[in-house]
This record gives sequence, structure tokens and C-alpha cells, in this order.
Amino acid sequence: MSKSPAQKAYSYIRFSTPEQMKGDSLRRQTAAAELYAKTHGLALDDKSFEDFGISAFRGANEETGRLGDFLEAVSHGDILAGSYLLVESLDRISRKTPRKAVRILERICEAGITVVTLADQRVYTEASLDDDPMAIMYALMVAQRANEESAIKARRLKQAWIGKRLKAATTPLTALCPAWLSLNDSRTAYEVIPERAATVRSIFKMCLDGMGQHTIAARLIAEGTATFGRAEIWHRSYVKKILENPAVIGRFTPHTVNTLNGRKVRTPLEPIEGYFPAVVDVESFEKVGSMSSMRGLNVSAGIASTATTANVLAGLAKCPTCGSTMTRVNKGGSKGGKPYLVCTKAKAGAGCRYKQVKLDAIEAAVISLGTYLHDLTPSPNADSEAKYRDMRRLAEVVEDQIQNLVAAVEQGDTSKAITKAIANNEAELDRIRQELDELARLASDTITNRIENTVAEFCALTETGDIAKINATMRQIFDKAVVDYDTGYLRFYWRHTETSPAEVLYSFPTEKVEQP
Repeated sequence: MSKSPAQKAYSYIRFSTPEQMKGDSLRRQTAAAELYAKTHGLALDDKSFEDFGISAFRGANEETGRLGDFLEAVSHGDILAGSYLLVESLDRISRKTPRKAVRILERICEAGITVVTLADQRVYTEASLDDDPMAIMYALMVAQRANEESAIKARRLKQAWIGKRLKAATTPLTALCPAWLSLNDSRTAYEVIPERAATVRSIFKMCLDGMGQHTIAARLIAEGTATFGRAEIWHRSYVKKILENPAVIGRFTPHTVNTLNGRKVRTPLEPIEGYFPAVVDVESFEKVGSMSSMRGLNVSAGIASTATTANVLAGLAKCPTCGSTMTRVNKGGSKGGKPYLVCTKAKAGAGCRYKQVKLDAIEAAVISLGTYLHDLTPSPNADSEAKYRDMRRLAEVVEDQIQNLVAAVEQGDTSKAITKAIANNEAELDRIRQELDELARLASDTITNRIENTVAEFCALTETGDIAKINATMRQIFDKAVVDYDTGYLRFYWRHTETSPAEVLYSFPTEKVEQP
């Protein structure tokens, strides 16, 4: 009699500060999950769900963290009813108000998942929550304690920041400061970095001389001016950020951060003048601000210019030559102009090839992808996927051989050797096709319901033509899309696997344009 497979267990590990990574928290939570699974005959999944440095007080782990991934996997059926979730204690799942924290526990249990708190060995199921009033009472008490602890910490931190803000006129609040400044060794004042401050003043001068932000970025690149951060080259967006930053005249605006409907909201407080050392005079800053506000208007029409059409590959498009982001540009002006995709590096004059691709051709390719993306979805199992591709290639070779042999017969060669070769190849092709069916089944078994559902959503959206929603769904499926302007292909890289990308065999027209 065959032994039934062990029930699956998944561990969820969370701590709220990165410093706890260096301590014993990770080892302790991991070891406890492994021990419980071993002693209770559970098959602990290799990949635990981990939220490191993420708070559960406002529900960030549930909304954007790995706990949210676990809940999604349960809702899609990728984690089956009857499985176990192993956590150190209930406060690892949530530190929200008791009512909301218990609601999360109920949601997990109602999906058929057994929750085990390893610190006290308590087991929560839908039945125990229904039948044992003390189970709910205990969960409420744990949630109350956890929420109060987090609330006290939040109040103390808030009071500490209020105290810091009261002394902000004489003492820096934090080491964080604009890139052209640094905190001195005694941490008592900010100091100007001379060469960077000179660059900031140069940017303002160029703007006041009438240069646009793209031209300023190109000039900085051409002159070999060092960037301030991790970016390799100057971008228009960073030039704009400097021109609009009141820190250049020494002004700092502190903010309070509150949570509203599960989202963090930053509320500005009274600005503090002279908090930073000024590197630009007030008159220049205000002139630039006035110029920028006028550029946002269509002066001849007397109305604000309209927003540009969405880019279907926004956040995904990459240059095939240098790997940089490709951005949307309009040729012929915002009114009646045609949108294109261009490498940001080439656009800034930083050395890459200036090739532009019509955005409408890209959109047509993406929409056509919706008709057969299901067939292109690769398995996360790299071995199965590689074997499947190899067998597909072998099948094509055998099919070609059969075609060649049949052509020889049609030309009059009816020898026994030809007939036998055809029979042998057909038998081999049947064997290959049987193996392909098995490999396809194994590969498809590892594709989660969540992946399949998202792909199905993408395919449905391509029929509607809603570019913004198509782009949002694509970001869930793909890491990037290489716009190969030499071959006319789009190459999409899946988020869930490291196997070869799905190549869209769609030829779009490309144009070579001299760099402006």
C-alpha cells in the first residue's frame, strides 16, 4: 500500500527592522518552523515567505510584502487547502488593530489553511475558531498586546521627531541631505561640496540662458560633468529635480507621515528657512520657477497642454544595444506629433545609437501577442523547459528528414532503404511526440494559477485596447521588454523564470534619425 504524501507546510518569517537580520531572529524563526514540520510529519516547502525589515503595524506586509504573496497564492489555488502556515507568533502576521488582525487570521483559516504559532504551539483552523470561543479570545488578546506595543513605539518615534524639528534651526534632523551637501564629522552642520555646488549653479545659469532641460543634460554629459548619484549619465528628470528643489536656497520642508486607508500620506509642515547652506540665490531660483510654470502652458491657445498618450511598454522597454531604458518622444511637437521610443542614453547624447521606433507599431505587436501568449508561457522549472525545447527541435529535425525522404520517393526512388528509413523516422517522431506531451504536462504543472490568471487577464485586455491597463498587467508578467530595432523583434523576459525570453515574431518598421 503506497504511503500518502505528507501535507505541505509553509513558513512565514517577518521582522520589522533590518538590524534584526544581523541578530538571532531569522535563525530562531527558521529553526522553529523546521522542527515543527519534522516532528509533525509535514513537508516544509523549500521557499519560505519572508518579510525582512517590513512592519506589520500598518499592514505593509499584507499589502506589498510576502504575506500578501502567500494570501494571493492561496486565493489562486497555488497553495492548496489543507496546507499549514507556520509562524513564530500571531504578531508576525499582523500588528493592526485587534479586529483587523483577527480578520486576517480568519481569512487564512477560512481558505482551509491551518495556522500554527510556534512560540506557544497553538493551532488555528476554521473549525477551532468556530467551536472554541477561547481561540478567538486568545487571538484578540495577542493582537491587542502587539498593536499597543507598536502604537507606543510609533508615538515615541513621533515625539522624538517633533523634538528634533523644534531644534531644526540649529541642529540637522538627519544625515539625509541634498547631493551637493554632506553632514560634517561632528554631525552638527551640513557642509557644501564645492564641485557639486558649482554644477548646481551652472545648471541654473544654463536654464536662465534659455536652455531646455534636455539640452542642459546633454551639455553636462558632453563636458564630462560627474553625476551626483548612481546614474551613469545626466537625465532631464534629474536636472528638473534640481531646478525645482528649494534646498538650493537653503529651504527645508519637513513632513509628517500618516496612514490613510492603508496608504502612507505625507503632509508638509511649515518650511524652515536657512536649514541648508544656500548654493543659489533666491532671485535665480524664483526666476527659474516662473519660467518652468510658463512652459507648462500652451501660450498661443491660452490653455494647459494635454497629457500625452500612455506608453504600452512604460517601465519595461530596454535598448538592445546598451540595455538602458527606452523613453517616449514626440516628433513634430505635442500637437499632431507622432510618438516614438528612443534610448535615453542616445537621446542624452551619451554615446548609444540613436534609433527610433514607432510607438503605434509597438502597440500593434503587443496586442497581437495577446492571441498566443498562453502558448509561450514558460515553466519556472528550467530543466523541464530546456528538455521540452530540445525535444521540439529534435521533432523538427525528424519531420524535415521525413519530408526529404518523401520527396525522394516522389522523384522515383522506391528502394527498400528509403521505405524503411521513412518508417523508422515516423516511429521516432511518434516517440518524440509522446515524450513532448509528457514534458508539456510536467512543465504546465509548475506554472501557478496566479501566472495563468494574469496571462489570461493580459490576453483579454489586448482585445479592449486599454493601453494603461495592458501595461499594468504586463509589469506583473514581465521583467523587461527589449525593443530590438535591428531585427524588428520584441523580446519579453518573464518575471517567474530565468529561462529564455519569449520572442514575439513581429516585424515593426524602424527609422534611422540623426541625433538632434
